Amino acid sequence: MKATRLVIAGVVAAGLAPTLAGPATAEYPEKPIMFIVPFGVGGSFDTLARKLGKRWEKALKVPVVIKPVPGSGGRRGSIRIFKSKPDGYTIGFTHFVPFLSDEFLRGKKTTIDYNKVAVIYQISQGQQYIFVGKHTKYHTVADLKKAGRAIKFSTTGIGAIAWVQANALASTVGFPLKFVSGYKKLADAALAVAKGDAEGGTGSAAHFRAVKKELRPILFLGEKRDKFYPNVPSAGELGFKDLTNLGSPRVITAPPGTPESRLKVIRALAKEATQDAAFVKWATEYGFYMNPRGPKGMWKGIEVKKKIFKQLRALAEKAKK
Repeated sequence: MKATRLVIAGVVAAGLAPTLAGPATAEYPEKPIMFIVPFGVGGSFDTLARKLGKRWEKALKVPVVIKPVPGSGGRRGSIRIFKSKPDGYTIGFTHFVPFLSDEFLRGKKTTIDYNKVAVIYQISQGQQYIFVGKHTKYHTVADLKKAGRAIKFSTTGIGAIAWVQANALASTVGFPLKFVSGYKKLADAALAVAKGDAEGGTGSAAHFRAVKKELRPILFLGEKRDKFYPNVPSAGELGFKDLTNLGSPRVITAPPGTPESRLKVIRALAKEATQDAAFVKWATEYGFYMNPRGPKGMWKGIEVKKKIFKQLRALAEKAKK
């Protein structure tokens, strides 16, 4: 099922094509679309954006330019999307986790009102592992508690997904921790653990694939065990239910005020990708956990995360001390 420029005629019968009206016309897009990624080149967000961009260029007949804007745990790129001109020519992945962390775990005012982001479509939901370096003596999460001292975890920044998950784990299991921060992406943070600069970290199987021989996964933050490391216990089976809902959603967004008719154009293409067997096969083998959702379903998921973050705040604050 392929979409042609704008009208996406081949998808009309399936009910996926956008209805173009109002500010958007049959001429959209007339120029390149910028796709902002809030992390560096080569990370999972960047890889997914480039895969989607290549598909969309064929359908839209205009370039889709991938623009990495790393920094501040994903905040910088997300802010760039939020503050861009709402004309349909700037889209990207808003990284919601650090803003949820700022609001509910750190008690800080968020830099942008993420609740006003124009949601296009959610592609997947990040599912992470807790891993340690093979140079350490830790083989289970219980071993982290037995250490009787603070464990050094690598992170891409305060409030980033690695920071949140490490704090949540420490507070749930009951051990103190310290952070080694400043890494631009989770793959770099995993490398730090492999080199011995930190003892533990978090990331998907894709994030630490390059250094997997130097790492030891000890917990999968999902309901059930993962196919990549079937011998590693899951948070669900160990009774850590809250830890299974902390994954980062990969959500394509646009600036607030972007015409809905233009959002529908990209939404149709995003939805079409998640229904394409070849794309799903690639994404699953790479390490993405497909969880396609429209705006309504995506916001429902964010509300679930808000409740969990509220519950974890007191414990996370205690873990930082």
